[in-house]
Amino acid sequence: MPTIKVEFTADVKAKAERLWDILTDVSSWPQWLKTTYVKQDISGPLAEGATFTAELGGIRWNLTIIKAKKPELIRWKGRRFGIEAIHEWEFIEDGENTRIVTRESMTGWIAILTYPVTKPRLSKYDEKWLAGLKTKAESL
Repeated sequence: MPTIKVEFTADVKAKAERLWDILTDVSSWPQWLKTTYVKQDISGPLAEGATFTAELGGIRWNLTIIKAKKPELIRWKGRRFGIEAIHEWEFIEDGENTRIVTRESMTGWIAILTYPVTKPRLSKYDEKWLAGLKTKAESL
């Protein structure tokens, strides 16, 4: 099945550990991501198998962590309205700086049918998310 894919990078003046801590503290997302709803289903750090619910891009997603390698990589997946989404964040540390690589893919008939709207919207949201994480990390 065809897939919508986006990938963005940013260089941040922060260690990977700081970026990891900010991103995996989902309860803080409304402060820097400006999302309206996040609920972690278990307390404690996000680890493989953990689940949480978040409103992202105007859609409420039930998400499951499918890979967590602190502080280098976290990947989650979710399914909604016939769309399967996978979002990955990679942190590549270089001294005091870190390159963030964020990749997201969506498959499913709705994603493909709405491609002209979905891809630009997904790109805009992921760029906003990346910029918010960078700003938050560099402000600490």
